[in-house]
Amino acid sequence: MIGIIVFVLGIPSVIYGLTLNGGASLGGVLILSGVILFIPFFIIDRILVKWIKPLKLSILELIFSLIILLCYNIQQISI
Repeated sequence: MIGIIVFVLGIPSVIYGLTLNGGASLGGVLILSGVILFIPFFIIDRILVKWIKPLKLSILELIFSLIILLCYNIQQISI
């Protein structure tokens, strides 16, 4: 579900960003690169849904995302 939302919101944002002039169009390029980098993860998610129930997969993805966020926040703490 999140993957579909990324594409639905990302593609129009990319189109708008690329139509801007000058340095403002860099935002469109950055969003485009994010959408392109997301495609392999979306494909892997769709393949996993065939073997794992969607609710269970969503819970596992949430747990994985929280672990990644926790690791990122721990790295940002300066001693």
